[in-house]
Amino acid sequence: MCLIAVANGSQKFPLVIAANRDEFYARPTRPAHAWDDDPRVIGGRDLRAGGSWLAVRRGGRFAAITNVRGAGRAEGEGAPSRGMLVANFVRGDASPMQYARSIRGDEYAGFHLIVGDGEIVHCSNSGVLGTIDGMFAISNAPPGVHWKKVDIAREFVAKAIARHERAEDLAEDLLQFLSTPRGGPIESEVFVTLPQYGTRSSTVIIGDIFVERNRDGETTWFR
Repeated sequence: MCLIAVANGSQKFPLVIAANRDEFYARPTRPAHAWDDDPRVIGGRDLRAGGSWLAVRRGGRFAAITNVRGAGRAEGEGAPSRGMLVANFVRGDASPMQYARSIRGDEYAGFHLIVGDGEIVHCSNSGVLGTIDGMFAISNAPPGVHWKKVDIAREFVAKAIARHERAEDLAEDLLQFLSTPRGGPIESEVFVTLPQYGTRSSTVIIGDIFVERNRDGETTWFR
């Protein structure tokens, strides 16, 4: 997952998540589904390591992760899968803050992790970075480094929330935004298209709506 935008606290839509997963096309993946090992959870699954990039449990408990370039341990050095940080949170019961504080960040390759269950917490390899209230977005840049795509995402999500009254219409608008290439460097490109790597899926969560659009345009709704 390489772009995550979160709007927390809107009166019309108390929690909105819009996210893109960027990954090598060859990495085996199962699209969003009810998990076999915990049917309460909806999300995609990495078939190589068993983790996920974004998942939500019935009741609203969720987690989402991006990688961070040049931070933490290298994956080739035996680092555990970052996707398991998502899977373990949504299947567990620790509070977001407890879970974030329990992570041994030095054991993993670079990441930004967002975990929520009422309170929403943002953490990285260096520990807890803060709680999320209002508009927030994160991508692959290390903490303290700014990428333009996070501004683009925050602005679009805020305006989309303001102009829509129905969750279904908002979801469609956000999916269109997430799945539209604009051209430009990866630091400002929402939908990435490279020869062997790019945006594999776009996901929107609004209340009890979970919708995923894959790179081929196939869209699946869960409620």
